[in-house]
Amino acid sequence: SKAGEPAWDSPFGPGRPGWHIECSVVAGDILGENLDIHAGGEDLKFPHHDNELAQSEACFGCQQWVNYFTHTGHLHIEGLKMSKSLKNFITIRQALEHNTARQLRIMFLLQGWDQPMNYSDQTIDDARSKETTFKSFFREVEALARNDYLSEEVGWRMGEADHKLSEAYLAARQTVHESLLDNFNTKEAMGAMLKLINEANQYLRLPNAKPSVLLLRAIATYITQILKVFGVVNGGDDFGFGMGGGTGGDADANGNASEPYIDAMVSFRDNIRNAALEAAKGGDAKAAIQSILKICDGLRDDVLPKLGVRLEDRPTGTMWNLEDPEVMMREMAEKAAKEREIQISKLEKQLVAREKEVEKIKNSMVQPQDLFRTDEFKEWDEAGVPITLASGEPVSGGQVKKKKKAIEKQEKAYKDLMDKSGNNPQELLDATQTEVDAIKFKLSELSL
Repeated sequence: SKAGEPAWDSPFGPGRPGWHIECSVVAGDILGENLDIHAGGEDLKFPHHDNELAQSEACFGCQQWVNYFTHTGHLHIEGLKMSKSLKNFITIRQALEHNTARQLRIMFLLQGWDQPMNYSDQTIDDARSKETTFKSFFREVEALARNDYLSEEVGWRMGEADHKLSEAYLAARQTVHESLLDNFNTKEAMGAMLKLINEANQYLRLPNAKPSVLLLRAIATYITQILKVFGVVNGGDDFGFGMGGGTGGDADANGNASEPYIDAMVSFRDNIRNAALEAAKGGDAKAAIQSILKICDGLRDDVLPKLGVRLEDRPTGTMWNLEDPEVMMREMAEKAAKEREIQISKLEKQLVAREKEVEKIKNSMVQPQDLFRTDEFKEWDEAGVPITLASGEPVSGGQVKKKKKAIEKQEKAYKDLMDKSGNNPQELLDATQTEVDAIKFKLSELSL
């Protein structure tokens, strides 16, 4: 021990237990002479875990105190190791303010557990994108499985396409199995499932598709089972995330009772929408038709999401699904925020361009012969070229040439402005300034 620190007498001199021996004592006292799995960060491999092994194996007189070590990678924030000293420390509670638990879990599953893990806008956006891919696929299968598909011809009705998807399903299962055997490679396992979903989506988009619902349901059920193992899904449904939003909870027990009413509403909406679209092609009562379509879209985008009903318009009809209203409202808010950002960016660019146009018009409105009629000069020639400075000294020959060129340039700008404005530049300036004011007003509304 250093001077002033606690110490105990020992054969080696005064000292105190270090953190290596503390861990060995606690682990040995609770777990005994053999540990199956010992975890820790990658920075603890040496010297901490080596010291633990040396101490514990000597104490217990055993050849192997720990069977397996798992050393996890450090968490990085925007590429830098998370550290209080770097002031880039973020708690789980703070992360959950902006992301769901499911999105965080998917983000970590997409990275190697024994490699540095990065928490950044890019990795979170990627996790959200992958979550959307899973959700969309589950919704597709749910819509197909909701119909009485067993009353139709059962089996593979698309020939080679069915065989190809079945082979992709078996290959994905094998890849997931091998990946998890290979040092719990969840990144590769997730990639295999996402690739399988991509194959299934292509299969569903084939012309005149008669999909095998049993095969698609088997795929969706298998993916759900693996996601349950990964802690991404907690519900009791055969497949899908259920109604539990970010936590993967169970579906609403009253969901089935609502289905006939939702089917009736969707059918009613489809009939109105299709009739309006037909009328729109002929140009009859265009305003009324646009109003009907707007009401239909309002039902889809504003009314039903609050009830936990998602509608998706397809060429073959409208697909519906029951989801967590809070999740749908959050998605709507995020989408609206992104659209607002895009709109603000466009308006800001327009504002810069129109303000430059206002300045250009003002500058071009100056008549060429008046361009240099300022207090800087005392005398000018007939063309407005200054020849005498205010001090009485003559303007140098070089400066006279520059001023002549500037006046010639102004003559062109003035002529172009007169042609463009119909000899009424003030009217053009006022109109352009009005555009600037309108853009500023829109920006102020969007910024509220």
